[in-house]
Amino acid sequence: MNAETTACRVLAWAGDTTGWSAPPPVGPLRETGALAHPAAATLTALRELTRDTAARLGAGSPPFADRSPVGAGALLLAAAVGGRAQTGPARALAEAAPALRPATDGWADALARHAVVAPTLAACRAVPELADTLLRASTLTAVLFRPAASRVSAGATATEVAAAIDLLGRPRGRTVLTAALAGWSPDPAVLTWRAELLTRLSHDHPGVVLDTYLLARLRHGADWDRRLTWAARALSGFGLPDDLPVATVGFWAPLVALNQRDPELIRSRTLLDGHRDALNLVRRYRLGLSAGAA
Repeated sequence: MNAETTACRVLAWAGDTTGWSAPPPVGPLRETGALAHPAAATLTALRELTRDTAARLGAGSPPFADRSPVGAGALLLAAAVGGRAQTGPARALAEAAPALRPATDGWADALARHAVVAPTLAACRAVPELADTLLRASTLTAVLFRPAASRVSAGATATEVAAAIDLLGRPRGRTVLTAALAGWSPDPAVLTWRAELLTRLSHDHPGVVLDTYLLARLRHGADWDRRLTWAARALSGFGLPDDLPVATVGFWAPLVALNQRDPELIRSRTLLDGHRDALNLVRRYRLGLSAGAA
């Protein structure tokens, strides 16, 4: 076995959604140079994973109507994931994936990387040192999941915001973005990023923000009700609350601010219902709101 066979095993794991409850396979990182000239079977596996992920997300074929080729970045990331037991070499391999700006480098390539990184982050929350490296290399994951923590703490998320805006202009991009942002997450950093992104989008793309909250209620309403009830109890107790209940309520802050600026916008979404309790919690605890939006 070598780095290419390790990458192939990770590609196969990422393509089987029933296996995501278990961590991705682990393998050696020998002969990494072979990843620059992968075998035909490896390229076929990568194409199939990209196609299947695009179908699952609703990105279409080709993904987001982008016929540009998929580069070697996804294979480097897959090998890094499989070689994560060797922390230093794995990080170096992931960092070797060229920086990607989907608007110029291709959304198909961005989706291929996302196909590897997204299930890995869901299954491997115990490897934060590799997670940030993967997120820096996978812009689509950084948009739909969250940017690297180092980028968030430095306020350096302009690349991710620009990618989200560009995605809105791609065929099926708006559908994929709003669907990904609408659900609850057990990771407070993910919810905080979603609130930040929706806030950034609310001025020039208020319809996208409203559609996200509409999907949150239509597709995930019962789940959001349970999470918000739990968050309200946590926030009403003594002492400082944990980050998750704060982020759960704070996710709805952009909708409060949007309603403050233009109440008619919410009324234009006639199917948006059941959101008032969330908005009341945001106002009560002033989570994610500036003084002018309270």
